[in-house]
Amino acid sequence: MVPGKEETRMWVQDGALWILPALQEDSGTYICTARNASYCDEMSVELRVFEKTEASLPFISYPQILTLSTSGFLVCPDLSEFTHNKMDMKIQWYKDSVLLDQDNEKFLNVKGTSRLLIHNVSVEDAGYYSCAVTFTHEGMLYNVSRNIELRVNKKEEETIPVIISPHQTILASLGSRLTIPCKVFLGAGTQSTTMLWWMANNTKIENAYQGGRVAQGQRQEYSENNENYIEVPLIFDPVIREDLNTDFKCFVRNTLSFQMLHATVKEAASFSWGMVLAPLSLVILVLVGIIWMHRRCKHRSGKAYSWTMFKTGH
Repeated sequence: MVPGKEETRMWVQDGALWILPALQEDSGTYICTARNASYCDEMSVELRVFEKTEASLPFISYPQILTLSTSGFLVCPDLSEFTHNKMDMKIQWYKDSVLLDQDNEKFLNVKGTSRLLIHNVSVEDAGYYSCAVTFTHEGMLYNVSRNIELRVNKKEEETIPVIISPHQTILASLGSRLTIPCKVFLGAGTQSTTMLWWMANNTKIENAYQGGRVAQGQRQEYSENNENYIEVPLIFDPVIREDLNTDFKCFVRNTLSFQMLHATVKEAASFSWGMVLAPLSLVILVLVGIIWMHRRCKHRSGKAYSWTMFKTGH
């Protein structure tokens, strides 16, 4: 049992367990029990207290991300229990255990907040930062510190998207299943900030076909030869005559451009035995004609031969 509020290092206040100061021997499993006349619940918490060394930093640091060549804030997290008056809050910031000059062109400690502004973030700014604040409890002064791992990401570049498919006219048989891909070329541009979607007669697909006969498929992002593409298919299951009179449109948008491409479904020519038999009948007719002509010519040749023989015999 953890004792109530008294002159010890541990006490419970407003449902929170306070440990001041925390020592390595405080590591272990703590169980919190909440109960009343009709309810009882337990929760266990595993506490690990690390010695502050370089080796322990990956385990005790909060990851935060800023973008290369932009300005952004680091935030000293989880201070609400220790800083009731933010205007009096004084935070010291360190990088690699070295106190930062927080009022120069690179770093700015935003007074009255828990934020550190970093101008024009560079690759060299990545690494481990720590923020420290002091607070008073029962006349005793304590230090609270947080460790932050800053990761610097490359700035995502945007390009003007180009819709390269579908073709404006799509042939399909009524009753068949059809997939029309809308494929967009982005070059070296980022895929995550580019939106791609379908509409039917200026209505969102999910609203136009609530039964799901026509649906927008899953978005795909991929690269070919170091160039980026995104693709969203429009799926018909099945195609019906109504689709032949519907204006389907693929839209793509990012901060640089907004584009649209029409796609029209047309009925493909259906298979007909008449179309097959007509030329076949013509071929047969030609063959019959050739055979008939051949026999006729042969018959005439025979008559001439008999007549010649008769003349010679005379």
